[in-house]
Amino acid sequence: MENSVTNLLNIKYPIISAAMTWITSAEFVAAVSNAGGLGVLGPNAGQNKAASTPLENAENLRNEIRKVKQLTDKPFAVNYIFPMGSAIEDPFTSAIYDVLVEEEVKIVIAIGQSVIQNEVERLKKQNITIIYRDLNPTVEKLMEAEKSGVDALIVTGYEAGGHMSKFKISTLSLVPQVAKKVSLPVIAAGGIIDGDGAKAAFAMGAEAIYMGTRFIATTENPASISAKKAILTAKSEDFIEFKSGASHLRTLPTEAGKKALELINLGKADEAYTYYGNGFKLGLLDGDLTKGTISVSEAAGGITEILSCAEVINQIMKHLKQ
Repeated sequence: MENSVTNLLNIKYPIISAAMTWITSAEFVAAVSNAGGLGVLGPNAGQNKAASTPLENAENLRNEIRKVKQLTDKPFAVNYIFPMGSAIEDPFTSAIYDVLVEEEVKIVIAIGQSVIQNEVERLKKQNITIIYRDLNPTVEKLMEAEKSGVDALIVTGYEAGGHMSKFKISTLSLVPQVAKKVSLPVIAAGGIIDGDGAKAAFAMGAEAIYMGTRFIATTENPASISAKKAILTAKSEDFIEFKSGASHLRTLPTEAGKKALELINLGKADEAYTYYGNGFKLGLLDGDLTKGTISVSEAAGGITEILSCAEVINQIMKHLKQ
């Protein structure tokens, strides 16, 4: 299936795995890329503890990049987080940039609250392809992002797992609006777990899908078996959702999730966010469903089996070709 996204990225199929924190690894990324999609190394890829310095974080990523190259000769991408808020530079971002250049990474998934022009320019000087994902997307923000020089846009609906937009705009509402207003390739994200969702995204003007939750429930993903089983038994109506400061959060009803919601209801938003945030690695990577949280798309209610990455991709492509 050839289109502007597959040509841009030199991949066989227009399917990209999301840059999920803690639960990507070289083995997982290579499996997605070898199956014809684009695998993406996310924050803390391949790790089981957080780095204490920007340099340690960057070196961890370097090692994972090198492992991917040993496992596949297909294209893959690396998550690149723009400086947040009023920061002009960020030591973690700068350290990652150096590794990207030194390891000759050619594609990044750039994530931010807005496009940072100087970051785009220095990435483009290295001939790096930039797929931009706004954390709080609107039609106007993505139209503005198009002017910055990025190569494609991920349009994320509120249904997405992990970080949720502060705007409750669904994938169904946002993707077609953006597709009509920009000339760059549009990549749909949020609530897409199968061929039906992918076909709908393409009908709305997208040319690829960016998918996280479905790829967690795969044999190659480093998420814990407890987390994978929790996804298989999830019901879409069971999710706990709440707001803490500028962050919108969603989790399956683990004990940690229930405790965070209780704190929110008591007006202790900061404490709740700390409790919730600390539980992300514990739940998804470590499998502690008492202290951990399972932050995934509410579409998880439609996932019923653990498959290989290749099986997930092949099922979607078979449906798209019908």
